[in-house]
This record gives sequence, structure tokens and C-alpha cells, in this order.
Amino acid sequence: MKILKNGRRRTAMLTSALALVLIPFSAGTASANTTPGWGDDMPDVIWDCNNGNADSCQYHEQNAETELGERHQVSNVISNCASNRDLTLTRTDTATTSTEYAFEQQTSVEVSAGFSDVFEAGMKASDTQTETWKVGEAHTRTETHTTTVPAGQQGAWWFAPYVRHSQGYLEVHYGERNHGHYIWYYPGNGGLPGIDVITPVFLPTGELKGNFYWATWNC
Repeated sequence: MKILKNGRRRTAMLTSALALVLIPFSAGTASANTTPGWGDDMPDVIWDCNNGNADSCQYHEQNAETELGERHQVSNVISNCASNRDLTLTRTDTATTSTEYAFEQQTSVEVSAGFSDVFEAGMKASDTQTETWKVGEAHTRTETHTTTVPAGQQGAWWFAPYVRHSQGYLEVHYGERNHGHYIWYYPGNGGLPGIDVITPVFLPTGELKGNFYWATWNC
């Protein structure tokens, strides 16, 4: 066994202590946790539920409401700028809307088919026969319109879908302790909802429910 002299031993012990202090600091500055709002001191529950790494994931709905969503342009711009006569034409316009998932006000996280089923299982069923919703499915609305574009103007069609907002939280179970606990709640149990599942509402025919809008403006 090699014995260090007192001065060298103090230096070696100090170097080891500094290394132990610096490692957590460095790891904390480059977080690999993809769960919005959570750092590396908590499990990556969104990733785990998305990839089947948790024993179970349950979605608890706290609030739900249906509203008319934002308008989106669904046709190309029809120009009548160079004419001195009105332009009338008939065209077919289509709008498609699918489910969006917002985690802590971020909508960039993709959701797998299995994770989508978790949200559908936790959402309350429709209480009306005139409209319904289904998580993860895209629905389409198609209409034929006859429109007039005044001389010196241009126009386009827009569509606003009816969407159902389901707001709640996740309950995630692990088979062994993950960051010290078997069960985690995201973003919190019974607190403010941090998840917003925005699902298109559709009619019994399967068509997307919503309104088309025609707008014109000067060239």
C-alpha cells in the first residue's frame, strides 16, 4: 500500500471532493428530461408513458368544455386584382382537424397510439347523440361553395372547428422506485390541470363539426 504524505493526501482528498460537487451541477445544466416543466430530479413521465416504460399510466380528467376553435385558412387565395369585373366561381373546400396534446402549454410533444388510448380511457364520454369525439383520430369536413370576388379584391375560405378541451393530470406507476417514489403525478395530484387534450368534435355522419367562413380584402 502506498502512503501519501500529509500534504499530498489533503490535495487528493480535495480533488475528489470537488469532482463530486461538480458532477451534479454539470448534469443539471443539460437536462435530458423531455417532460415539460420537469427537470432531471423527477422521472421523465411523458417519455415513459409514450414508450411503455411505466407499469401503468392513467389520465384523470378534471375539466371539460366544447368551444369553437381558431380559424384556419383552408383554400388558396383567389385573386381578382387585375379585373374590373366581379369573379364568380364554384369550388370544393376541405378542412381536416386532429387531436392536439398540450403539456404545460406546449403542444410539440407527439403521442403514440398506446398513450393516446390512455387519454381516451380517462375522458368522459359524450352525453349527446348529435356530436361526439374520439382521441387521436383526424376528421374532415368538405363543402362546395359558390363565391364572388369583387373586382380589385382577393379572397379565401377559412374554417373554425368545434373542439373539446379535456384538462387534467397523469398518474404514473412504476414497478420499482423511480427517483424515490413508485407513483408520480404530472403536473400534480388535484392541483391546477397541466394537460390539455384538444379533440375535434364530429357529427354522427363522421364529418367534422365547424363553420366555413369566406373573407375578401383589397389587393
